[in-house]
Amino acid sequence: MQQQGSRGSALPLLVLGVLMAAGAILLLGRLGGAAVDRASARTAADAAALAGAAEGRSAAAAVASANGARLVAYRERGLDTDVEVSFGKARAQARARRQVGGMGPGPGAMAPALNAVWARVSQLVGQAVAVQKVLASSSGQPGMALSVTPEAVPRLLAVAAQAGLCRPRPDAEPTLFEVCR
Repeated sequence: MQQQGSRGSALPLLVLGVLMAAGAILLLGRLGGAAVDRASARTAADAAALAGAAEGRSAAAAVASANGARLVAYRERGLDTDVEVSFGKARAQARARRQVGGMGPGPGAMAPALNAVWARVSQLVGQAVAVQKVLASSSGQPGMALSVTPEAVPRLLAVAAQAGLCRPRPDAEPTLFEVCR
């Protein structure tokens, strides 16, 4: 009789162990999701600050949105641009400084907003993507568009919208991309 009583008392301990393991898995899942949201918010804030420093508030909002975030605050103080973005339940702040002198990038140089978007593209693709030529955008902004090799186009199309990169127009050369407006 004692053997049956011992076996019966193991069942509640087993159930308790399964419930504790399930609780731990749920907790780890939530902590992991929160960490991903914080990292995504930091990435979006950095890119938005660079875009804002180069092109203003609308560019910062567009780049934040392209990264899945929302621009919460935007402030310019002298040469510095401060932004705050939210991504899911996470928030992040970033600051970028405008370069002084000249009227934007020189021929063949990426504008800071395109630089930020291109860094995000490389992150999403998992490797650097070679640029053939840097151009003015369809609206005439220097350093805001680029041309890539035909082999790179399918990889870019897969991540372009998420990174804030758009096709200038439907009939444009297939290798041309620009920062979304």
